[in-house]
Amino acid sequence: SEQLRFASIPAHSVRADFAGGGLSSDLGPVLLRGVDLQIGLTKRLAAALPDRRHQSYVSHSYHDLLTQRIYQIGCGYED
Repeated sequence: SEQLRFASIPAHSVRADFAGGGLSSDLGPVLLRGVDLQIGLTKRLAAALPDRRHQSYVSHSYHDLLTQRIYQIGCGYED
């Protein structure tokens, strides 16, 4: 299989290969969240959109719902 080798670290071997099979990584959402926290995208979007729900029935903030949906889209989940 194809492998990438990197400079060695004392007492360790660093390599990357593409024979991971069914493995996946959840790094994308972590990076997306980090950028979102830095630039405040979801916070600003939630503030710009009116929340017309009856507040006595609200369990989750508009910001939480919007953040969840944007992250789902970023992860490739369908509607």
